[in-house]
Amino acid sequence: MGVRKLLPLLALVSLLAPAAAGASHHGTGETLTFRIFQTATIRTPGPPAGDAGDVFTTTLILYNTADQVGRKTGANVGNMKFSYTLQGACSTSGSGCKGTADITTVSKLPGGTITASSPKVPLSKTPYVVTVTGGTGSWKGVKGTIQVAPAGDALNIYKLVLP
Repeated sequence: MGVRKLLPLLALVSLLAPAAAGASHHGTGETLTFRIFQTATIRTPGPPAGDAGDVFTTTLILYNTADQVGRKTGANVGNMKFSYTLQGACSTSGSGCKGTADITTVSKLPGGTITASSPKVPLSKTPYVVTVTGGTGSWKGVKGTIQVAPAGDALNIYKLVLP
């Protein structure tokens, strides 16, 4: 094939390559920020009597704060199942809590899920930082952290590294 015949093909490839790269969320050091809407929280009492050992579960609905994960700003991009088990003494409001919580999450996003968990997360300050432990689909092999409610804002910040 001559150079003249290759030029149109090369032009097409050069136009499509940036679009394909922009559609992918793979890379190193990617940060995704989602606005969250919290659904009702369910409290399941556990031993011992009182707050310690109680499990709280909720779903956080995730909305884009920018064009990311192949969706536009403001789009619903999935949800996070958020569960925590209280360790130590806490009031129900969390104010003045000297305890910690074992936190587990599963985020359903376009292309798969991201799982995170951390034991003994201090409840006296935000953000609650949870360590990413794995993923499925296009998130397979993901590492990083998720900050839940930084500065008390209704946000989740995913700091991710994909293979």
